Amino acid sequence: MDIPGLAEDPQMLEKAQQESERLLEELKKEVQAEVQEIGTLRKELRITVPAKTIAGHLTHNYDELKHDALVPGFRKGRAPLQLIQKRFGSEVRESAKTTILGQAYFAVVENEELEVLGDPLFRVTIEDGVKLMNLDEALEQIKLPDNEDFTYVCEVEIKPSFDLPELKGIEVQAPQVQVTDEDVEKHILRQLKIRGRYEPLTEGAAQEDDLVVADVTLKVDDAVVKKEENVQLGVRPTRLDGVPLMELDQALKGARPGDERAVDCEIPDDYERADLRGKSGRFEFKIHELKRLVPVTVEAFVEQTGAESEAQLHQFIREDMEAEMDQLIRRAKTQQILDHLLENTTLDLPPGVSARQIERAVARRIVELQQSGTPPSEIEARIDELRTSASEQVNRDLKLDFILDKVAEQLEVGVTDEEVNTEIARMARLYNRRFDRIRDDLQKRGLLAQLGEQIRQDKCVQLLLQDAKIVEAAPKKKAAKPKAAKKKKKKKAPAKAAAGAEKAAPPKPKARKSRKKKSD
Repeated sequence: MDIPGLAEDPQMLEKAQQESERLLEELKKEVQAEVQEIGTLRKELRITVPAKTIAGHLTHNYDELKHDALVPGFRKGRAPLQLIQKRFGSEVRESAKTTILGQAYFAVVENEELEVLGDPLFRVTIEDGVKLMNLDEALEQIKLPDNEDFTYVCEVEIKPSFDLPELKGIEVQAPQVQVTDEDVEKHILRQLKIRGRYEPLTEGAAQEDDLVVADVTLKVDDAVVKKEENVQLGVRPTRLDGVPLMELDQALKGARPGDERAVDCEIPDDYERADLRGKSGRFEFKIHELKRLVPVTVEAFVEQTGAESEAQLHQFIREDMEAEMDQLIRRAKTQQILDHLLENTTLDLPPGVSARQIERAVARRIVELQQSGTPPSEIEARIDELRTSASEQVNRDLKLDFILDKVAEQLEVGVTDEEVNTEIARMARLYNRRFDRIRDDLQKRGLLAQLGEQIRQDKCVQLLLQDAKIVEAAPKKKAAKPKAAKKKKKKKAPAKAAAGAEKAAPPKPKARKSRKKKSD
């Protein structure tokens, strides 16, 4: 209980914990629940706590306070109950509301044998209508009734039910990996973008993948639902406030500072405002600024790496990539493990995944891309594409997330803080940034937990690879040479000519001197 003078009392905290556990056991018997399917892996829980259970919990709390609270003018444990209720009534009821709300939810989850994903969202009636809120927000709006049953509604995401395939002896082909000129070019282009920056566009109009800074207003039935200033948007389809905007790129292309644009939308059935679900809406944009990505030049990158020429830069990059050949082979094997799990697990996700599920898949993809050193501008474009693309890719990522989560549980795999920090340090080297900047960015975007989950899943894959059956890849067959047409026998070349041909042969390449890399 959050009562002044008692909040840090160890004995009171222990008693509060014991009462919370007692309440949970009582609620498992007394709580009533109506469970309803409301979408893909989503359920609505209408939970009712009997008035007698609430009264019993409040009485217990007041009795504990009567024995332990210090009230001016009375010895400890001697203050009248009415005075205790008057002095601490509001604090006791707020504390009881939090405990009852949470324990009733856990009781229903256990009774109904629900495997939930994340935290519930509570449906709360406000002035503008009905809105979904997290627990902290909901507690500010929900009131504990006097002498009546307490009923509230929440929505939860549910884990799918499925069986894993056999995890030992997965057949994996040892891949033949080589670094190509195309791989080198792609790596260099990525580095140019990573080192580039978005700069204000002083002339011209917005093009695809530019950034637009605008005031955004969402209207439904001509009423303003939400308004936000100086929002940064990519000129491409995306989801805004959980609402898919498939034609946003067409609405913003050609725009200039000072222009006003708009795009129509449909409010999805999992929108936070339950009273707006299924309605038509309209996003309006007042544009203030345009930005465009300007990569660094190849010449600047050559100088940064310490190379003497562009040709030597290509040579350096190739050598670095070839030095990491083991990592490329491991990635190829990992992909085979993931493909095997997907192909051999019966897990059908219905169409129409929710915004929360899409964001779960998006968080996974963002971390994957950052772990591979993908430029931030490319990441933003890729996740906007994922948010608005056909559900096939989203479903695939969600399936993989569910499968690997269950594999981790079965193999009892965990992750330490040290492992998370080691991976952040590696990412910092990829982006040529400081460790604390990368960590702060992950924390700000709510991706630290996802990074830990990603590391946990990667460890699972490595364990599966240890027990895998490695099969050597069959050598590629050389194409049969066409039979040459019969020719007249030529005379043997004179010795002098042969000697001249030998001189014309290119010399063997000389080993180059080792170079010093600039530190990150």
